[in-house]
Amino acid sequence: MKKAIPVIVIVLLALVAAWVIARLTSDTPPPPIDNTDYSGNIDFKADDFIPTFDLDGDGKVTLDEFKERYGKPLQDGQPPLIFHTHAGGPELMAEEAFTKYWDRDSNGVVDAADMKAAADNRWVAFRDDANRKGLKAVDFEGRYLALNRAQNGTFEAELGAEARKELPFAGRFWATKYFGRWVRVTHDDGSSLEGFGSESNGRLYLLTPDARLSVKDTTKVQVTELAEDAPQMQYAREVAKFRFDDVQANLQLARKCREWGMLTEAGMLYARVLVFEPANQEALDALGYEVKDGQFVKKGE
Repeated sequence: MKKAIPVIVIVLLALVAAWVIARLTSDTPPPPIDNTDYSGNIDFKADDFIPTFDLDGDGKVTLDEFKERYGKPLQDGQPPLIFHTHAGGPELMAEEAFTKYWDRDSNGVVDAADMKAAADNRWVAFRDDANRKGLKAVDFEGRYLALNRAQNGTFEAELGAEARKELPFAGRFWATKYFGRWVRVTHDDGSSLEGFGSESNGRLYLLTPDARLSVKDTTKVQVTELAEDAPQMQYAREVAKFRFDDVQANLQLARKCREWGMLTEAGMLYARVLVFEPANQEALDALGYEVKDGQFVKKGE
């Protein structure tokens, strides 16, 4: 009887081990969030899904509506609209594409909630990809940006200036109240300065191209207003008309600034462009940059 004890112990230990393994394998972890973009169609944007497939205009897409247009060209001469497991991967059947990718909450329709979930997953994938490249991912009003250090510095400075209602001039940002008339200030000793002049309570606030803001006593200096169409005045009027993310407006004004000799202002405008179009050759050339591994480096370095 004593010889049988080791065998019993071994059997019991085996049973315990089997029970532990069963417990561990029975608690299946939840599946990870699916961040895969199943569209595989470069020309199709997720935001176009509801407008494309919502046939009755109720803001939602049912499976029947989806099947009605799926696999057909959106316009004559275009290839059929078919989604894939991944870009260039196997095609998905209509029901599989609808339920596996678009109907995120599995309630039988694709609506605004599903679009938000899809956007959230796209953001996670975009952010992770940017991090791998050493870039900072930014969601700017629904536009995803992967920014290097130079781009991010410009972006944050411009975002703060916009919130404070400030405009770029002479390499810095200034409150709009300082962009008054373009004037020449002459001192008693005959020396003079030109800049934006704004008067208040007998004082003249003078903002000069060397990024200095000084205060003058109007009774002790002579103030002469210069031409209304002076380049600086044209610049101030134009730069106040558009947001810092308007690439074309920035390019157009930057070109004018170069013609006027306002190179610092042109540089600030080109830096704006590179936030949103890092491969814009005009802006890169103007600032003397080239792109290497997503970073801006001085040409020749």
